[in-house]
Amino acid sequence: MNFENELLELKKSVRKNTETFSEMFNRISEKYPDKKEVIVDTVEKELKESGERIDAFIEESTVKMQLGKVSQIISLSYISRRYFNRTRTWMYQKVNGCYVNGKQVKFTHEEISTLNSALQDISKEIGSTVIRF
Repeated sequence: MNFENELLELKKSVRKNTETFSEMFNRISEKYPDKKEVIVDTVEKELKESGERIDAFIEESTVKMQLGKVSQIISLSYISRRYFNRTRTWMYQKVNGCYVNGKQVKFTHEEISTLNSALQDISKEIGSTVIRF
């Protein structure tokens, strides 16, 4: 196996098993001592990208989890139409982090702000509603 293939395998092992990664890292570093800087840079880059993927996953999961019960109580379709002038499909794609045209869709900071405003408006409307006899 050549250096590039071993480096690729090392990158894959970053995401898997710590023991396997440590063994591979040590083996490759000893086998290619003159390329240690490339090895370290590759591992650091992979770890950074993994961290970014984890952060993105947490952010997307957080929106869905925070909406949890609320999405069962109020209509996300209504929020989508009223506050975003979009379809319910658009809203559900954003909430669920679906892939559209090969790209994952997620809320922008501005959209999160609009969503929070919508929830506050609806909360006030519900809170001020009283049925009288």
